[in-house]
Amino acid sequence: MVKPDIHTLAHHLKQERLYVASEKQLIQRLNSDVLKTAERLYRAAWIAKQQRINLDRLIITSVEASPAECCQHAKTLEDTQFVDGYKTLGFNETIYGEFLARLRENPRLVASCLVAGERLNQEHTQGVIHTVFTSLYGNCIMQEDESYLLQVLRYLVEFELKESENPRRLLRRGTCAFSILFKLFSEGLYSAKLFLTATLHEPIMQLLVEDEDHLETDPAKVTERLTRVQQERFGEKGSETYRQRVQAAVETNEAKLVALVNKFIGYLKQNTYCFPHSLRWIVSQMYKTLSCVEGLEVGEVRTMCTDLLLTCFICPAIVNPEQYGIISDAPINEVARFNLMQVGQLLQQLAMADDDADPRRKSCLSKFDQSCVAAFLDVVIGGRAVETPPMSSMNLLEGLSRTAVYVTHHQLIALVDFVRRVMAGDHLREEEHMALETLLANVPQSQTGKSSSLELTPSNTPQLSPASTPANKKNRLPLGQHLAALTSWDPTTTSLSAHIPLVTPFGG
Repeated sequence: MVKPDIHTLAHHLKQERLYVASEKQLIQRLNSDVLKTAERLYRAAWIAKQQRINLDRLIITSVEASPAECCQHAKTLEDTQFVDGYKTLGFNETIYGEFLARLRENPRLVASCLVAGERLNQEHTQGVIHTVFTSLYGNCIMQEDESYLLQVLRYLVEFELKESENPRRLLRRGTCAFSILFKLFSEGLYSAKLFLTATLHEPIMQLLVEDEDHLETDPAKVTERLTRVQQERFGEKGSETYRQRVQAAVETNEAKLVALVNKFIGYLKQNTYCFPHSLRWIVSQMYKTLSCVEGLEVGEVRTMCTDLLLTCFICPAIVNPEQYGIISDAPINEVARFNLMQVGQLLQQLAMADDDADPRRKSCLSKFDQSCVAAFLDVVIGGRAVETPPMSSMNLLEGLSRTAVYVTHHQLIALVDFVRRVMAGDHLREEEHMALETLLANVPQSQTGKSSSLELTPSNTPQLSPASTPANKKNRLPLGQHLAALTSWDPTTTSLSAHIPLVTPFGG
């Protein structure tokens, strides 16, 4: 009687062992699929952000970057291939990986270096800021990277804005480290895209449908865009009839603009419930920190917070909605673009103090409820300001860790050289100087003379899958492996020759 029971037990145990082995294999396959998908995501995000920076470079600094050059950059980015970094860095890959990992985990030091670099007028500071966002913090795809970057922004408020003689002017210029990082972060934030789409899609579509005329409010420019026949309807230029008809046209346009802007403000208030928590946190931190600055009135700090939200977040999306994915099925002609710019400018003017407002728009601004934009800010900065950055409410990548960085060889060397120059300056605290000395202790000096030997054309750039490289076989991780690589594109090389990409795992 006992023998059959033992056979039955042995059979069940064997079946259970086979089942467990099968489940393990399935989990391993799923982990492998997750890693490959994450790898594609990191690469796609890196290329997309570089494309966006390239586009902004063309739009904003067209004098320095010709359309032909930017088109070449865009084409080279499309052909980007990623290979493992040890092929270029050799045994130094581990050293660079340790340097990047420890720098990434010290947001206070990152912020101090960026501010010190600006004060030293470092030539490549803006490029380093881009590298910090796109490479060191991986475009903030991972929750951990987002948390680190939010802390960098908070320290930038403390070290850069708080210490500035005129923080409002610094913000408006849009070229300081805080403004650039805030813009890069808000552009790529998924919850920000949801908020902008929910808020702006409907009013922008209504603007495109309802009006076909330029809503010009400057009397000197009202007739500039009209045909000769239309201009003749205003009468002889300089006459009283001409002046009265121009004034009537201005008043009509102002009335239409006021209605449009009020509609945009209404949608802003209506959708504050889905305003991104991370942006709400950093604006609240900014308000809390600057409110304690002697000589800065609370009203001025509120204006700065509103100005930041409108100038760096909301108004760019109003003027270029297709870039933010707000509309994709409706073409925007020159008239509509002009009217969208008018709406954006009026919103910005409403955020300013009365003495800063454009005197040419005072007639139009007087028709608004002056508290309309302030009510939106109250919702954003309302509530208790907590010290810890908020966790994403929808973290689909929970459990996945990023252990490496995507960066070009040029960007890596530029980042290291930037940190060395900052350390050589006198704008760091003693403990920060010591921390940098420790970080750079083993990092080799850059050898600029070797750069030419690293150049290849994109089509000849070697490409390896991170899953098959010796380094990754040696250091395989369950939910995050060596996904770091350098790309085949050097953004500062006008000839567009490629650098051999590097794999630089965090912490070696």
